[in-house]
Amino acid sequence: MIATGLGSTLALALLVPTALPATASAATGKERAQRTNVYVQGDSLTVGSGRGIERKLNPSVNKVTVDAQVGRHTRTGLARTKGAKSASKSRVWVMALGTNDAPNRSTIKQQVKQSLKMSGRKRQVVWVTIQRPGSYGTVNKMLRKYAKRKDRLHVVDWAKKTNERPSLLAGDRVHATHTGYEVRAEMISERVREIARTT
Repeated sequence: MIATGLGSTLALALLVPTALPATASAATGKERAQRTNVYVQGDSLTVGSGRGIERKLNPSVNKVTVDAQVGRHTRTGLARTKGAKSASKSRVWVMALGTNDAPNRSTIKQQVKQSLKMSGRKRQVVWVTIQRPGSYGTVNKMLRKYAKRKDRLHVVDWAKKTNERPSLLAGDRVHATHTGYEVRAEMISERVREIARTT
């Protein structure tokens, strides 16, 4: 039944404001993302995907800094993050490390904890799962489980994606093909964009 007269006018007056917060919220999220600086720390996989990350994020966020080196260990990456001015000015950190470390779940968990402690209470921290032959599945399982307990910790599941699409990997089953690096860059960028808009 359709209301008529004064009742319908009042009904419209009450209904219209409910549509406004969603628009305001979306605008706020976009503005928040555009103010966000992003710091990416990584190894050879980030050397391969770093430019893609920058290209895919730059229209959405304020600034992207990528610090990557072939053969970099997690310990070194964390030390560089701690001393980097660009990291101190970034609201989102991406830690794409671990491929050059032993698959020690306890050690890497401590390093994840260290990154959260270093980041303070307001930064969001992203870790990327590891794809490499060996016992890295236990490390990835820890990352997924731990992220569910920590609001500021997020996971990009590169290992799951490459298990589903092995063609993204090069012959060594560690590094990526050209397409693989593009997919990896998009996965990281998509997660960062979501975080930047909603946190």
